Amino acid sequence: MSILVIIALQAGAVAGPVLPAPRKAPTGRRCPPTDAGDEVVVCGRSSDADRIGVIADYSRPMTLPKAQTHIAGVGTLSAEAGQGDVGGSPSRRAMIRLTIPLGGRRGD
Repeated sequence: MSILVIIALQAGAVAGPVLPAPRKAPTGRRCPPTDAGDEVVVCGRSSDADRIGVIADYSRPMTLPKAQTHIAGVGTLSAEAGQGDVGGSPSRRAMIRLTIPLGGRRGD
């Protein structure tokens, strides 16, 4: 008896409402209306409308500019990060360096 019920359920219609067919998405460009009846206007999409633009090359490592500024009359201030080995374990460090020139100007 249960086999007959299973077969009857398989052969029946799908339950639920019938879904409408999906509509095609409208394009953003429309043909301009023309007032003159003697002109022929042809509208269309560009051939590369669906193409993806140029993708950046991420295979090369990015290099950041050096974090450095010049202080007028004093010297140069820079920030650096590094990694070293201290006693067999890795040590990460951040350094702020102030470079002051010690020599006077020549020719004065």
